[in-house]
Amino acid sequence: MTSSQESSDRARKLNKPPEIESLAGAFHPHAIEVQDFSHYALVIDVRTREEYEDDHIPGAVQFSPAVVGQGPLVTGHADAQNRALAAQDSAGDAELPASLAALVAPLKLDQAILVYCGRGGLDSLPVARALRWRGWSVDVLPGGWINYRRWVQAGLEVLPRMATFRVVATSLGCEADRVLNAMSTVGHQVLNVEALMVRRRGSISFCAAQQPSQAWFESQLLQRLRSVDPRRPVWIGDVEAQVGELQLPGSMADAIGAAPAALLVAPIEERVNRWIEDEPAWASPSDAVEAIASWSPPPEGRLIERWRDLSLRELAGLVASVLTDYLDRRQSAKHSLRNAKSNGLVPLVADSLKQDQLALAVQAWQPMPEVVAT
Repeated sequence: MTSSQESSDRARKLNKPPEIESLAGAFHPHAIEVQDFSHYALVIDVRTREEYEDDHIPGAVQFSPAVVGQGPLVTGHADAQNRALAAQDSAGDAELPASLAALVAPLKLDQAILVYCGRGGLDSLPVARALRWRGWSVDVLPGGWINYRRWVQAGLEVLPRMATFRVVATSLGCEADRVLNAMSTVGHQVLNVEALMVRRRGSISFCAAQQPSQAWFESQLLQRLRSVDPRRPVWIGDVEAQVGELQLPGSMADAIGAAPAALLVAPIEERVNRWIEDEPAWASPSDAVEAIASWSPPPEGRLIERWRDLSLRELAGLVASVLTDYLDRRQSAKHSLRNAKSNGLVPLVADSLKQDQLALAVQAWQPMPEVVAT
């Protein structure tokens, strides 16, 4: 190798951007002037119980803001802002409220605490000062809850573009669950978005389940995206942009829509047995048929009549018909559209959807782009 080639190689290495092991390195809470949330031994959310249950920083615990106006956290100022910003000298020797003392009791003084509220520091600053007075290291989230939400939304715009998604194409969400679980056990990187949404495609029972708030879903989704290793593909189910009351962030929906997909291929008898096993609603076949009849797009009338007849005498035949005559046809049309935009992947062929046998099929599978004959 000549000296000029060596110089060129050194230059390329110097100019090459450093690899990151997770997307957390590309999108960090430093942007909102705090450490990574995992740095804190305790994160305290000083908002109402209703606000906390709607959404909170993952791992945070709730402390009632009503307590902030009582006991040793106040100095006697009548004005709320002055009370919050005043030094806590007069409360230094008093005991912490029992609920706050219980939160910090397991911690050592050298363990960091983060506090935030939804009122620009009026509730979080008194808590922070009371804890600092007693020796703890406490950070306050600048801008509070509003600033955190802006950070979440910014992250959901950026991070999906940095991940390499691969889609497991199935007619049923429970089938995708089984495949993703099997892939995870053999070392693949997976992200189960439908589980976060508390909805699964083709699920009858889940349609009645209470979904989380949009804000909670976004917080959880961002947390999982930040753990993604961008050097490896992320396997995901074929999620719709709108699932029940929840919406995928636009950048995430675009990334999934453009991703290559691998179709699950399994014997119909096996798929029927596993769906009956996974779906509690099949315990009442007639009620299940009426629930499916209300889905959108609605099944054809002739199918509904056939299913009503089968519900009275043959459960396996009913489930097989719902799969092959309705759900598989919808999935096939969607899969064809996806493959028209991007290369399809070699199908995952599995004789069984039981966890141990499915894991073996995943291990033997090589999810490379499928060669299309011309």
